[in-house]
Amino acid sequence: MGVKINFAEGEYLKGLDEIVENIQSEVDKLESKSTQGLADALLFVATESQQRAPVDTGELRGSVQVDIDGDRYIEGWASENGSCGLNVVGSLPDKAKKGTVSFNTKYAAQQHEQINYSHPKGGQAKYLESVIVENQDRILKLIADGKVED
Repeated sequence: MGVKINFAEGEYLKGLDEIVENIQSEVDKLESKSTQGLADALLFVATESQQRAPVDTGELRGSVQVDIDGDRYIEGWASENGSCGLNVVGSLPDKAKKGTVSFNTKYAAQQHEQINYSHPKGGQAKYLESVIVENQDRILKLIADGKVED
C-alpha cells in the first residue's frame, strides 16, 4: 500500500465536472430519450471501470452497480482471482433522464483517489474517472446510436 497524498480541492479532478456536464447536456438534447443508448453507455463505463478497479479480495470489482433514473439495472460480481462481470437485475424504463455507475465499498473512494497505492494483483487508481475522461466521445456516440427516431 502506498502513502496517502492530500490533493488540493479540485486539483486531480480538474475537468471531470465539465466532461460529465457535457455528457448530460447531450443526453438532455435528445428529442426522444434513448434509454437503450444511455444503458449501453453506462454498461460500457461499468465494464471498463470494473476491469480497471484494483483487486485484492474481488469485493471492490464486485461492488459496481448501475442505476437508471434511481432504479438498479446492473450489479457486478467478482472473484478473488480478479475475474469479474455484470448481471442485469432490472428492466429499462421507456424513457430515462439519468444514470449512474458507482462502486459501493467503504474503501472504494480511497482506492480510487490514492494514485500511489500499489496494486500487485492488478488494477489502478482513478479506475472510474479514467474511463470517463478517456472515452467521452465514445460514451456520447453510444448514447446517440441508441436513439430511437419518432
